[in-house]
Amino acid sequence: MINKIFITAKPRMGKSTAIRKIVDLLGRENCTGFFTEEIKVAGKREGFKIVTLDGREGILASTSSNSFGMSTLA
Repeated sequence: MINKIFITAKPRMGKSTAIRKIVDLLGRENCTGFFTEEIKVAGKREGFKIVTLDGREGILASTSSNSFGMSTLA
C-alpha cells in the first residue's frame, strides 16, 4: 500500500520537523519526496532550498538570483 502525505501550515509551524520525524519513524528507505528549508543570511530570509529525501539539494527561490526556475539538484 502506498500512502501520500502532504503537509501545509503557516511559516515556522514545524512542517519540515514533522517530515524529518515521520521519515525517521518509517525509515528513509521506505520514503520518497522532499521538503524545503529557509536560506538565511545574517538572520534575514533570503530564499528557500529544496531537499530531497535521498539527500540532493537545490535552490528553489532566492532574492539574490536573477534567473527563474529551480537550480539543478546536486
